[in-house]
Amino acid sequence: MRKRSKKTNPSGKKTGRLAPSRKNLVRTLFFLNAVIWFGYGIYIYYDMAVLNSNRSSADIVTIFVFVNAVAMLVSGIQFGKLEKWTYYFALVVVAANTLLTVLNVLDLFFLGVFILDLFILLNIIPMRRNYLSNS
Repeated sequence: MRKRSKKTNPSGKKTGRLAPSRKNLVRTLFFLNAVIWFGYGIYIYYDMAVLNSNRSSADIVTIFVFVNAVAMLVSGIQFGKLEKWTYYFALVVVAANTLLTVLNVLDLFFLGVFILDLFILLNIIPMRRNYLSNS
């Protein structure tokens, strides 16, 4: 008689384990979002400071954009860990970014980022059980 492997689930019920492909997809989308915001920060600084000679406003706006990009980057890096705080941190970052981009959704850039944020948010929410059960 053969022993059954521990990896099989004969009952057919979900085990509550997080699929690595979904987690990697969300992490990749966070990294993509961070790259987009870094690029937008460079563009906005060039447009405001160099072309329009408005350095003080460009500095302030660019700092906020780079803080957003760094938050996205950190969320992508930390989301690989199955800990409660990484889930909540990523959720707050993407929810805040979604809220801020919806306020300026008339611009094509912000519409694209808003759709990306919604896609990230809709992929993070079902993962709640996996992150909260491992803490």
